[in-house]
Amino acid sequence: MQTSVDRFQFLRGDLRGSRRGIRPPWSRPEARFIDLCERCSECLHACPNGIIENGPGGYPVVNFTHGFCTFCGDCVKACSHEALRFPADPTIPPWMLEVAIDSSCLSLNGVVCRSCGDICEEAAIRFKPQTGGRAVPLSDPSACTGCGECVSVCPSHSVTITPIKTIRHTSKT
Repeated sequence: MQTSVDRFQFLRGDLRGSRRGIRPPWSRPEARFIDLCERCSECLHACPNGIIENGPGGYPVVNFTHGFCTFCGDCVKACSHEALRFPADPTIPPWMLEVAIDSSCLSLNGVVCRSCGDICEEAAIRFKPQTGGRAVPLSDPSACTGCGECVSVCPSHSVTITPIKTIRHTSKT
């Protein structure tokens, strides 16, 4: 499957798009977002949890190590350039993200830790008991809202959230 590469990805040597940051919730599709965003930092200042920061090129990205998203919409309300915009259909999710747990997970290494599963209200991360008393974390992408709370509580920094590589359902106008 071939994907398109934007100028920033090419110049950074990120030909797979794996280093692109997560845009704030309700962001326009990437090319449109880049066209509209003036890098004014209003969304950064509006975020009550302080999870939005300047990323590559000065464009806003979300950093879940600072906290999680409550989907309050303050960043969207602050964006006068409409790079962030609520969709006409309120059932469209704020973003398409998925959670992954890497091999440094304490539970996968025999240490009892269920921080990510305990904090996840959506039960997108749960633990499956194995023989010997160990529990293996399992993620359910369909249940994940992408709030990032699991990232901020993980003591081993083993939880990551990344954009799902699918077409967004937001309007391009």
